[in-house]
Amino acid sequence: MFPITFVTTCKGRLHHVKQTLPVIVAAEPGEVILVDYGCPDNTGDWVEANLPSVKVIRVTDDPGFCLPRARNTGAAHATSPWICFIDADIIIQDGWLQWMQENLQPHHFYRAEPGEGLANLETYGTVICSREDFNAVNGYDEVFRGWGGEDDDLYHRLSFLNANAQKRYPNHFVEAISHDDAERTTFHAIKNVKTQSFINNCYMRVKEYLRSQGVHDIPFETRQQLFNSLSDTLKQYAARPKLFSTQVKANNLTNIDGEHLDLLLEVARRRRYGLFGTRYTSVRTLKQTTAEA
Repeated sequence: MFPITFVTTCKGRLHHVKQTLPVIVAAEPGEVILVDYGCPDNTGDWVEANLPSVKVIRVTDDPGFCLPRARNTGAAHATSPWICFIDADIIIQDGWLQWMQENLQPHHFYRAEPGEGLANLETYGTVICSREDFNAVNGYDEVFRGWGGEDDDLYHRLSFLNANAQKRYPNHFVEAISHDDAERTTFHAIKNVKTQSFINNCYMRVKEYLRSQGVHDIPFETRQQLFNSLSDTLKQYAARPKLFSTQVKANNLTNIDGEHLDLLLEVARRRRYGLFGTRYTSVRTLKQTTAEA
């Protein structure tokens, strides 16, 4: 038995859990946690009746689905030194826990190796990390909504702890049950995954920019305001726009020098050389107000 906690979450995915969770339990990890996030098909009840060794945690106060919050909730109940976050539609293969026992190293996190040079988006969020490092970066950012982005954000922050933290596990250990975007977005306000992914990516870029400016702890209220502002502007687009520009406020910040900052930021997608060149998304400060602590 390898001392790792598997954390999986579910809302409307009982049909997947019935296929995937018994396989995880059979592998005999140290602990398995299922977060029933207001699941309409009562997944928690089924798991308790059929897989009694699984610890079921219920979230009942959110009509939508927030994957970062669901995963954080599961992690808060984990007791093993390692955690594997895995979606309800991922089937694990024999030998993975033995590989973990032989290969996991402290202060590293592990993602599936790319197949033929490309990441598999269906297994992209399956990650192994130490509980110590996960807690050190305050887990997933619960401001993220909808599909995509919260995993990359976590990976960037874990890498900030240790520049060489990211390692890979063989991708044949995880296999996704394929399904369409309609099922992915059942409980999300924005149904277009490209639109939501672009909003989330812009939000993540703002956070990375602030980190580059020496701001490493952004209050939840500020993050929520940033995300909402970007969402209000960008939800009109069916996909990533060719060009755009918007302004967002980032208030109540504190940098590494102890200065209190209020910033007005521009988030824009423009051409690299003005009128020509590749397009890219950028963030810059338009106005800064500083008050010493």
